[in-house]
Amino acid sequence: MYGIYGDIIDATKRALECYGETKELLEYPEVQADKAYYLSVLSKYNNLKFLNDKLTALISALEEEKTTADMLAEASSEEERAIIYEEISSLKISASKIAFALSDALGCKHATERAYCRLKFKDISSKFGVALYSLIKSDLSSRGAKIEDEKVLTAKGGYVEEISFFAQGEDVITRLVPLTGAHKVYISPSNSQELRIAVTPSASVENVSESDLKIDVFHSHGAGGQNINKVETAVRVTHLPTGIVVVCQDERSQLKNKRRALETIQRRLKEKNEQVEKKRIEADVAAQFSQKHTHISFDASNGTMADTRLKAFSKIQFPLTKEQFDSYVSGLIAL
Repeated sequence: MYGIYGDIIDATKRALECYGETKELLEYPEVQADKAYYLSVLSKYNNLKFLNDKLTALISALEEEKTTADMLAEASSEEERAIIYEEISSLKISASKIAFALSDALGCKHATERAYCRLKFKDISSKFGVALYSLIKSDLSSRGAKIEDEKVLTAKGGYVEEISFFAQGEDVITRLVPLTGAHKVYISPSNSQELRIAVTPSASVENVSESDLKIDVFHSHGAGGQNINKVETAVRVTHLPTGIVVVCQDERSQLKNKRRALETIQRRLKEKNEQVEKKRIEADVAAQFSQKHTHISFDASNGTMADTRLKAFSKIQFPLTKEQFDSYVSGLIAL
């Protein structure tokens, strides 16, 4: 039900099994009379309360995401759908951050996430953008993430104007999101270009659930051998949530017809989900590219970068080293 965060949610629930008991202990007079013991129990309670609050927030974000996604079927315009797509992405990012905090608190393995990232530049900002992409790719790869479907677009002027890719691995969303926005690349005090970065969670297409299917068998019609019109070999499969219906009656056995029908249902749903996901990604990227007043800027005259969120990176030579970039992203996540 909770997808990639199911293991983290289960681990948190197990850790919270003594939450109620610990809360009750704080009310016992004998516990309150022993200051050292009371403080020990209070510390444990505060840690469990943190887990409980984060768990509640994570489940709420995941359930709200599902409810919001269900609204797409009733959206009456592209503008309304764009707003829904943006809300879905926001909820996905919130869930990622909460899950990251829970994993750290529990000391357990982080969730494997999938994200789409697009960088867009102009002629001067391209130099900084390509270097930043190289740092991002190296950082994610060193942590075991897979970089897939890389696309590099070159402008007529010969410079790289756009790079996009999918990344899958632990905490990829958490590490990429702090870098998003339309960042300034200053060519001179009065002249600048934008270096845009957009990151959005990318949902993988899940297998069809048996509970969402209605399977009917009936006598086949037409040519097909001695079983035709004698035994129920034809199969009709209906995917209840979407209403997609597939009928297979070409094979002589019910089992083969069922297998073909299920494969067709899976393919059609995948195509439909990929179209919906592509629209959501494009809407989210467009919204992020239009952001203003970002924290990151670059100075083309002296080859430096600055981020107002971290004092140590107020003006530092760019490109950063791998160690500097790791420290930089980790510092942003900790904010």
